[in-house]
Amino acid sequence: MEPRLKQLLEDLTRSLCEAIAESPEVHDQLESIRREGYTLNLFLDCKPFESDEQVETENETEQPLPAPPFRINGRDLAILRSLGIDPTRKARSRTSRR
Repeated sequence: MEPRLKQLLEDLTRSLCEAIAESPEVHDQLESIRREGYTLNLFLDCKPFESDEQVETENETEQPLPAPPFRINGRDLAILRSLGIDPTRKARSRTSRR
């Protein structure tokens, strides 16, 4: 980890701990969690910032995934038919009858 980033994260950790320690509501909630037998861990994720232009460029180069093939097994077919659904039946045309 870069020394500058490491220092920034240590400063953030210290600031968060101070803010938590100064809040009676947070302190009470933490104590409730501890009494229940749990330990609270807070994880922060840190990654390089991507500008909107970088994200748009990445999205333009990505190819859409093809739709997965539709497959149904005999068990699924039996369940659907028991519900009155027959996916193997040809669809009727929807013409209006008057």
